[in-house]
Amino acid sequence: MTKQKLLNGIILAFSVIFVRFIDVRIYNMHVVLVILLIVALTAGLSKLAARLPSLEEPVARRSAIAINFAVLLALVLSFFALEL
Repeated sequence: MTKQKLLNGIILAFSVIFVRFIDVRIYNMHVVLVILLIVALTAGLSKLAARLPSLEEPVARRSAIAINFAVLLALVLSFFALEL
């Protein structure tokens, strides 16, 4: 697994948390708009991250599992802590 794939997962998690926080706390949006914003934010940040050549390096399997677990834990904890 490359660093790029791990970063894409982190970007997706950040996008979901960020847009959901805006939807719940700041401005109540329609579901379709929320989905479009998540897709646009994820695609845009992934395109920016793809330009970095250092992200093509491989990551050890144990490190990849630990990072994926941390991202999943951050998603769950943020949804409970922020009451999203």
